[in-house]
Amino acid sequence: MRKKLVACLLFTSLIANAQLKEKNDIEIAPCVGINSSNYYESVSYTGGSNKALFTPFFGITADFYVNNRWSLRTGLEYQTLGSSVYTSELINNPQDNYYYRYFYESEKLNFLVIPIHANIHIGKSRKWHINFGPTVSFLTGANFGGEKVEIDHLRKEHLGFGVGFGYRFNIHENLSLGIEHQEYISFTNNLNTFNSNGSFIGNIAGNFSVKAIFKLDSKSTNEE
Repeated sequence: MRKKLVACLLFTSLIANAQLKEKNDIEIAPCVGINSSNYYESVSYTGGSNKALFTPFFGITADFYVNNRWSLRTGLEYQTLGSSVYTSELINNPQDNYYYRYFYESEKLNFLVIPIHANIHIGKSRKWHINFGPTVSFLTGANFGGEKVEIDHLRKEHLGFGVGFGYRFNIHENLSLGIEHQEYISFTNNLNTFNSNGSFIGNIAGNFSVKAIFKLDSKSTNEE
């Protein structure tokens, strides 16, 4: 029993040490999760009555290591931002004449997202990480209440800031499973400047995701 325990501890130690990264190592990580988003604004556009919008989130990130503690993260992600908008419609009822019906409707803005983040890996075995930096997004489409809408009046290119943290579970020398939480705020107006009438409507979001992390060893990469 004692021998088995020692062997198990030795194997665990070897896996932890094998997971420490070196300069030029690369990690590729497909991810999937859930995103929560809403608007923030400088003028009263929604009256503060909107609710968070929950949508799927997925993408792939790549970490390029400069040493065993720091890496540069980038990638390509698909996010749906927007809000559950408090809105109304005029009802024509012959008995009650006209009246307004108030309800919530999903307003969705679809983005391709490219993070450009510094990523610091902390802890003895570098299982924790904190990433932060600019995030560039490109609007690809929008819909309201499930119906596609035109995006000519919306800004197509967005710049914001992202920050997040995560933890990994080492499975194999070149494979880990990770969990991650990210926050994002945009600095760009959703409305075109020439059509905004001084209004500012930005995006805020947070997501939780799980990912499979594949390590590409720098030694094997250099040999090729």
